[in-house]
Amino acid sequence: MTMTHKQRIETAWSFREPDRIPIEVNISAHAQRYPAGTRLMELINDKADNLEGVPGLNSGFFGFPIHRQEETIIEDQPGRHHKKRHVLETAAGTFTAITYHPVDDVDYHWEKRYIATFDDFLRLTDTPRAPLTWNKVKWQERAAHIGERALPIIGLEHPLGALVRNVTMESVYAWFYEERETMHRFLESANTQIANSLDAMMRDGIGPYFAITAHEMLLPPWMGHALFDEFVFPYDKRVNDVIHRYGGKLRAHCHGNCMDFLEQMADMGIDAIEPLEHPPAGDVNLAEAKRRVGHRMMLSGNIASERFIFATPKEVREEVKTAIRVAAPGGGFALRTSGGHAGTCMQVPDNVMAKVLANVEAFIQAGLDYGQYPIRR
Repeated sequence: MTMTHKQRIETAWSFREPDRIPIEVNISAHAQRYPAGTRLMELINDKADNLEGVPGLNSGFFGFPIHRQEETIIEDQPGRHHKKRHVLETAAGTFTAITYHPVDDVDYHWEKRYIATFDDFLRLTDTPRAPLTWNKVKWQERAAHIGERALPIIGLEHPLGALVRNVTMESVYAWFYEERETMHRFLESANTQIANSLDAMMRDGIGPYFAITAHEMLLPPWMGHALFDEFVFPYDKRVNDVIHRYGGKLRAHCHGNCMDFLEQMADMGIDAIEPLEHPPAGDVNLAEAKRRVGHRMMLSGNIASERFIFATPKEVREEVKTAIRVAAPGGGFALRTSGGHAGTCMQVPDNVMAKVLANVEAFIQAGLDYGQYPIRR
């Protein structure tokens, strides 16, 4: 029986074998403007088994509603760059940031982050927090719109992951050692707010699938096991236990060196993880990961899309075939690239983009060719 995209993911995530492995893939809006990208999107819309975001808790800025938000261009060098000042007004006070935007870069760079001083951090820690809100009607409308073509999933804020991204690395990692008591007070306050609000939201019938983006900044080379045990595990487990209390599941997005943390992540309640990068981008051995946690966590990924600029379609197909053969038997695996848009976000010459798009197509086609159950080893 041919399954819907949603059924296929749910079956694999339940550690059962669907009709074929789920294939998670999308390409950037920039890539879709190419003729090959237009054709590829037709294939993606027909064959891809993706997770799509739906509304959940209104987290604002670290759990504080944003009363006023402004963006102002404070410097403009035509043809070179511009700079923006960002202002957020919250119950914890005003927070400002400055970003630098090169004209030929799709990304931006921080010149000043929102939490620039320890006093800023104290305001986040000591200001009383109200329960978070949600909009059930918007959640229902979005889930109904998605239907069976994808798996609806709710993004969940991770206070420590958000903190690391909104403070300089030098400051936040110094606070782990120099301001331990304050760090614990912040994590206790922020995670209590999320856990209690999440409990109320799930009692209201909203769920059951959640996603979080945080842990790639909470692993080596930045954080080792001692800090992870103290500042990550207990607070994450408290929130994750709420999700499991209502039969829900949580997926983590985690680049980098996570191999030595997979069992601990499963112990603290992570039910799925992606993109499981192998060397040199990460340290994941997919066969060993399947052996260690493949019965507890759905594994998604392991195809190095950063190599799509120079790999051949034949090489991509071989990488896909190997990943399927070691991780797909028994369910609990989805095919996914290491990059969220399969390597198509880069600004590259047209001939290079054509090669990348050909490799994305090879990735999808190999998943269809080799991913039918039962898997042939």
